[in-house]
This record gives sequence, C-alpha cells and structure tokens, in this order.
Amino acid sequence: MNRRHVANITVMVPDYDEAINYYCETLGFRLVEDTAIGSVKRFVRMSPGEKGPCLLLATPDTKPQENFIGNQTGERVFLFLHTDDFWRDYENLKLHGVDLTEEPRHEEYGTVVVFRDLYGNLWDLVQPPADTPETGLPDVSALPGLALMSGGYAVHRLAAGSAVPAEALSGEFFSVTRTTEELSIVCSENVVIDSDSSEPDWRCIKVLGPLDFSMTGVLARLSKVLADAEVSIFAISTFDTDYLLVKSNDIDKAVAELAGAGYKI
Repeated sequence: MNRRHVANITVMVPDYDEAINYYCETLGFRLVEDTAIGSVKRFVRMSPGEKGPCLLLATPDTKPQENFIGNQTGERVFLFLHTDDFWRDYENLKLHGVDLTEEPRHEEYGTVVVFRDLYGNLWDLVQPPADTPETGLPDVSALPGLALMSGGYAVHRLAAGSAVPAEALSGEFFSVTRTTEELSIVCSENVVIDSDSSEPDWRCIKVLGPLDFSMTGVLARLSKVLADAEVSIFAISTFDTDYLLVKSNDIDKAVAELAGAGYKI
C-alpha cells in the first residue's frame, strides 16, 4: 500500500509571530508546532483543521526570496481551503476584513470564493458538494433538476370551516389544504385574501418532475442541505413533484447551497 502524503506546504512570511497571529486569529488555524532551529530560524507548522497538510511558515534568507512573499504562484490561486460550512467561514472572513476578490459563486465542485491573505496569497474557500467525498464530484445524474419560480408568494391561514376564497384560485401556482384545525392557502403575494393571519415574502423552488413514487429521500435530501445552512423552508408536495418555499431574504443563500450540493438550478 502506498502511504505517502504531502505533510507540509511552505508559505513565505516576513515574520513568524505576525503570521502565527494572523492565521490563528483571522483564519482560525491552530498552531501545531513551533520549534527553534538555531538562534533565528523556527520550524512553525499551522493546521486549518483535522485533515490535509500543514502550512510551514518560513522567513526569507535572501532578497529574491523576499520577492516571493505573497506571490509564490505568480498571481494564481495558491491554496485551496475546504470547509464543511461555507457561509460560516465566509461571514468570518468578512468580519475580519479579509480581502475578498469576488462574490461567492457555485461551481460543479462546490460553493467557492477567492480571498487574499495578509501577504497577498490567493486562496479558494470551498465547500464541496454535500454527502460526497471532497476529492470527487457529485453524481448529478442521480439528482433531480430544480427551477426557481418567478414572483413571490404568501402563506395564509383561515379558520377550519372557512370557504376557499375564489381569488386564491388564480395564478400559475397555488395550494389549498384543509384540515380539522385550519384552512391553509399558498398563493401569489399579489392576491389579497381576508385571512386570519398570513406570512408574505416567500420564493418558490420547484423540483422538476414528474417524480416516480418509488424514488426515496428527494425532499429529505433537499431539506437537509438547507437545514445544514440554517435556511428554513415550507414544503408542498403534489402528485408529480415537490416545491420548497424559502423566505425571500434567504433565497440567494439557498440557491448557492443547493448548487454547491450538486443540484442544477
């Protein structure tokens, strides 16, 4: 069995203590080792988490080496930091004033943003697709397609014995559910209904169907992706497919998380 692996990656820095403080306090790394080598040099290793190689901090010995601080890859992305919670780490970068070179985007390999560290090195912060190994791509053929429907929606509650308002039965999408406790209506937020209570400002994500009844876990997997991202949903199921209502202020985050999990939207 081949047991080789990359243990350390050298990063040139002007000062050990400044770099240790930055990578610990700003990026959340931990100091693994700080061993003196002679009177000046130190063997300093920093780890971002539980897996992967450590950063080996090195100070330059020559002027040419100084010139490579912050530009060890000629302005290409130098290091790729994988995370299990993109939005947690993204908000932490913003909180600490880290130089973000772009807005978050979603690719086949996950949700990603590029940032510069204190010295100018470019990093990718990446959350790989959910429920797949970090070294592989999602099996997109096994995932249903999604569509973000246009317009906004409202959820209304009426008393159990109420008649269904005729105006609610208009538009391309509406849902009416009656139980012994209530009458629940989802319809366009442009429709005015005299309801007991209502919740406006929802967007709707449609699971492209029809879905066979033998398929299992479709709604559960979608719900898990959004639950892990702390995005609440209101789910509706029909004979053919499922619909996820997400609050308008969370829709961009929801779309990015689902795309990062391998869904095509």
